[in-house]
Amino acid sequence: MLCEECRDELSSPLKITPEQIQLRAARPTAAALIDLWGRPHRLDAHTQIGRQVEDQGLAILEASVSRHHAQLAFDGAHWSLRDLGSANGTYVDDRLVEQSVQLRDGDRIRFGQIAFYFASDATSLPAAPKLSRTMTATIRPPERTAAPQPTGFAVEEDEEHTDVGLPSMTFRLHEPTGGGGGLVEVDGKQVQLTTTQFELMALMVRRMAQEAHQPDLVRGFVRSSELIADLSWDTREPSENHVKQLVRRVRRALIKSEIGDLIESRHRFGYRLRAIPRSEQ
Repeated sequence: MLCEECRDELSSPLKITPEQIQLRAARPTAAALIDLWGRPHRLDAHTQIGRQVEDQGLAILEASVSRHHAQLAFDGAHWSLRDLGSANGTYVDDRLVEQSVQLRDGDRIRFGQIAFYFASDATSLPAAPKLSRTMTATIRPPERTAAPQPTGFAVEEDEEHTDVGLPSMTFRLHEPTGGGGGLVEVDGKQVQLTTTQFELMALMVRRMAQEAHQPDLVRGFVRSSELIADLSWDTREPSENHVKQLVRRVRRALIKSEIGDLIESRHRFGYRLRAIPRSEQ
């Protein structure tokens, strides 16, 4: 069973049921794709992924997945993934797959809007719970370990926790000339972000710096509608759910890099940086 945080990483703005993921394997290996419900789908050495799988492979019956979307292959030592010219792209940890890439255990793979974890050896995993047709992805573990937070910051999910007296921190934004994301440095700690994630951080840093005249309680907020309009999305019709998913991923990237949760969300205000930038590059 996946923990709540891991399920959030696989969550999609599109609704999907367990029955929409169907595996047809002939000679499964130890490797598997783990879906939103914690179910391992054991892979053949050559596994096709798509909405239409004729003989064997992993069928994902969802519109963002192309009929012939991607292919996984095992050469006896390493697993690789390549896109088959899909309409909505194949991603590994939110990075677009443009040519064959080698996979690592724990990689998050997304086909269109449907994501999985890659497990190089799923033979020792516990059996996943059997799901009924009405069951949704709201199974919660009995306890959840809180992620490390910067001093004075409250743990936050998606909705409002407002801290007054924002700390001052140094932000440096490094965007390569060729695009493809960027590096954010906060008080000397760095995190690599995708293009859309980097744009979100850059916008919040700018907004917080521009609104120095505003009281701390309302300073620096960016509305969801503005994020939907201004960011570079990998979907044609971004929605509020896409914004929430983006913010969750940036929060986790910041926490994993030991920077801390620097994004505050507040109902009817939007999102903002939970720190005052001392400088911006």
